[in-house]
Amino acid sequence: MNIRTKIFIANAVVSLLLLVVLTSTMSQFSSGIILDKAKEDVSYSISQLAQNIDSLLESYEKIVDSLYVSTELQDKLLRSYTNFRDAQETYLNYVQPYEEWIMTSRDILRFSIYTDNPTFQFAQVRYIDDEVKQSFWYKSTQGNAAALVKTWTLSQDDALLHNGVLRLTQKVHNANTGREMYLTIDIDDFLIRNLISRENEEQRFIIALPNGSVILDTGVPNPYQSKVMDLPFYDRIAKESLYSELYKDDNDEEYLLTAKTLGSRSSISGLKVIQLMPMDQMMGKVDQMKKLALLLLVISSIVSVIITFLISMSLTKRLMRFSSQMKTIDMENLTPTMEIKGRDEIAQLSEQFQQMMVRIHQLVHEVYVSDIARKELELSNREYELYALQAQINPHYLFNTLNAIRGSLLEKGDRENAEMIKLLAQSFRRVLHNPSEMILLSEDLEIVDAYLRIQVYRFGERLKYEIEVPRQLLSVSIPRLSLQTLIENTINHALERTEGGIQITIRAYKESERCVCITVVDNGPGITRERLADIESLMNDRTTTVKSKHVGLRNLHQRLQHMYGKDYGIRLESVEGLGTRVSLLLPTTADKEGDSC
Repeated sequence: MNIRTKIFIANAVVSLLLLVVLTSTMSQFSSGIILDKAKEDVSYSISQLAQNIDSLLESYEKIVDSLYVSTELQDKLLRSYTNFRDAQETYLNYVQPYEEWIMTSRDILRFSIYTDNPTFQFAQVRYIDDEVKQSFWYKSTQGNAAALVKTWTLSQDDALLHNGVLRLTQKVHNANTGREMYLTIDIDDFLIRNLISRENEEQRFIIALPNGSVILDTGVPNPYQSKVMDLPFYDRIAKESLYSELYKDDNDEEYLLTAKTLGSRSSISGLKVIQLMPMDQMMGKVDQMKKLALLLLVISSIVSVIITFLISMSLTKRLMRFSSQMKTIDMENLTPTMEIKGRDEIAQLSEQFQQMMVRIHQLVHEVYVSDIARKELELSNREYELYALQAQINPHYLFNTLNAIRGSLLEKGDRENAEMIKLLAQSFRRVLHNPSEMILLSEDLEIVDAYLRIQVYRFGERLKYEIEVPRQLLSVSIPRLSLQTLIENTINHALERTEGGIQITIRAYKESERCVCITVVDNGPGITRERLADIESLMNDRTTTVKSKHVGLRNLHQRLQHMYGKDYGIRLESVEGLGTRVSLLLPTTADKEGDSC
């Protein structure tokens, strides 16, 4: 994938992610705004509806107040009449005009007066008998007289009236006689239903009287026998004068539930106006907004991708041209290519590249070409001789031979011996890789590790080894193959002398600030005291060359003392039957002879 494609994809992905996040955030934010606006509008609407209902009911209450303040009419209604003529004359002159005024002033279904005067009974003036006392409206006026001057009830036991008729009852107490009378006005519930606007017909409205009787429920055909307390959400709205929150019914349909409780007068204190707006109706606007946002996202994404592609083309055009020119360079003829014009970093890079090519071209012709031409004849004359010599001394000849043997063993399925040949080749490569006399401890450990792995193939479970050297001591200088000598001595004199197995542990630590101690410890048969004394005497013998099994230890010990001084070299410790510990004492740095541990 070239840089142009990478820049285009990166910019396109970033732009699209930003657009998606922005669109999603704005959609959610807008949804919240729409919901808050809907709550505000519905709260205002239901408050206005409640105010209109309050005003409507108040207008009827003002009508019945006229009897409450007319003591003269009260006296005439409560007076005892000895003959029907006097009672009729009072009815025609006082009660009938009052009745006609009431019936013509508003939309009223029926107007009635109830008294405990048996001598004054007409069509609209009735006596309070046992039947009246058992009626629902009468019972609702009993009890706390101070709070029940006016009451609104739902007509339930009047055969002459249909369902949904509201009855306003005015309780009148005549101070002169100490007697009571009642004035009732019946109105149709369509007066309240007409207050709900047509545009809200899809919403559910519930209106309940203070006693809990539902007088209007647009979601139920005949709600007159129900109570507002039976609604599943009543507990939410019971104690709130204005409530507006989301509500989900048993069918998982979500509504915006808004309720307003009236309390302006004692007669309507507790009257509730409830509105349930389906969220689907409100979310239609949200869905339209989301569709518009999605359309804008698609358009913005297409425009963003096009603009990103054009910008990436413009930015990488010269860079791609520069790359193609570099690919066409002839390594045999380093000539300058076409220079890319401009004032930015790409132009500067192109200019520097051209200068570099010119300089390399000059160096090739001035140095390498002339030198190669001069030595070409000499190399050709010695080619055969060098080839024969390399066959004898070049390590690659040995490595290739070992690898050929390993390949043959693998073809025959002898993986164990093939692995040993591989380790032997690696060991030779490490030995011959660095011809210097001093190498790092880490390099000598690699040689030892390869040697021990070969011995593991030889002895199997009889040989186990462990290398524990701190990282900070791996850079200590050590004469090459020093550890190899100690390990070979342990294998020859410890492992081969026992039929069981041994554990070899290689450790390194600082014995002092100027001395590093490298130990090779085994749990073999050990060395007797007499034999240990002979070996130590042999290692310190500088007279002549001696023949012994421990000549390797002797040579290494004397070599170290010659290089670093008498305080360095090899230290032997052994207990018969418990094992042997061989310590290699070296300076932490290339100290001069005479410095001690």
